[in-house]
Amino acid sequence: MALPDEATAGRLSVGGSVLHALPIALYKSTVFITTGSRLDAVDTVTGDVTATTRPKESPLDTDDEWSTSTPSAAPLVVTTQGSPSVLAAFVVQREGTGTQASRTMVEVTSTDPDIGKVTWRLLLRLPEWASQSELTASMVGAQDGTAVVSLTSRNGSHAAAYGIDMGTQQQVWSLDNFRAGAVTRKIVVGARLEDEVGIDQRPAGFSLTSGKRAWQGTHGTNVAAAPAGPILIRMRGKGYDSGEDYDNLVDPRTGRTQQPLPEDLLGSACAYDDQSMLICSGTGAASVVAYGLDAATGKVKWQLPDEGGDRIAPDVTAAWHGRVYGRANDGAVALDARTGKDMPSPGAAPMAVNESAGLVLDDSALLAYPTSG
Repeated sequence: MALPDEATAGRLSVGGSVLHALPIALYKSTVFITTGSRLDAVDTVTGDVTATTRPKESPLDTDDEWSTSTPSAAPLVVTTQGSPSVLAAFVVQREGTGTQASRTMVEVTSTDPDIGKVTWRLLLRLPEWASQSELTASMVGAQDGTAVVSLTSRNGSHAAAYGIDMGTQQQVWSLDNFRAGAVTRKIVVGARLEDEVGIDQRPAGFSLTSGKRAWQGTHGTNVAAAPAGPILIRMRGKGYDSGEDYDNLVDPRTGRTQQPLPEDLLGSACAYDDQSMLICSGTGAASVVAYGLDAATGKVKWQLPDEGGDRIAPDVTAAWHGRVYGRANDGAVALDARTGKDMPSPGAAPMAVNESAGLVLDDSALLAYPTSG
């Protein structure tokens, strides 16, 4: 069962945008999958593991199996000075020697996706609170040669972020009490934690290159930032003064709201199609809803169900190159990302797709279909 071929051969892609969190990234015909202790490269044609990257230090999470219920953080596929790499972050224990005490750290690995070899590693020193917490490390994003790593305590009370120069493979800045969520337009955006338990929070943006604060918003709770394409970011939370939830598309350089998301999309998932559209899907007031938004302005271009009730909304699984994939009426569907109109059925609803493969989640199994033929 083949997915449609809609690709430009050789394009570097992170597989479009995945609406449902899985620890995967697509590069050509290889899918990279992270667990708590390793990064596997799997050939989507044969299903064989072609390379494995493990941290040099001892991982604190020794789980070698990937899980759909508690997935690890996804790896990040980036290009620096024309060279692709796959970045992954692991929480590790560096054993003490001599009079040096053992220390919890984050190890970032960079792997060449074409040959499966580690190109560099970097150990990050952690704040004092990290020694008393269960931790999660993740790659947030990268732009213009700088990558951002997020460290969070699993109870949500603490967080930190780090900027890495991928050219020199060195840490260039760190921010304690900051939970990073998105990197866009040379700004990293997220939530500043204003108290010792992480409840009082502020939206904030910092320079990607220097770590200096560009702006910060008003106090609130449940503040979170997420990617929303190359121009805007998505900022969610609840205001202290108003007590109301907000969910806005925001200019990352200033923190100003460009466009509020429709009320039906509170709590939804959104994905950029790698061209011009932001596709959002979730459960609205009465049913499943799907929206197509202009990624530059946030304006609604189409929505389902339609006003006449003739068309229902699919459960969207992925969006890539002007096409939306999902399920409706117990079958796989495809929509035009710009208009929302039905397109020929792809035969399967991939969670991620690029020029070589579409990945479909079947119960707990990840299946790969070719995107040609």
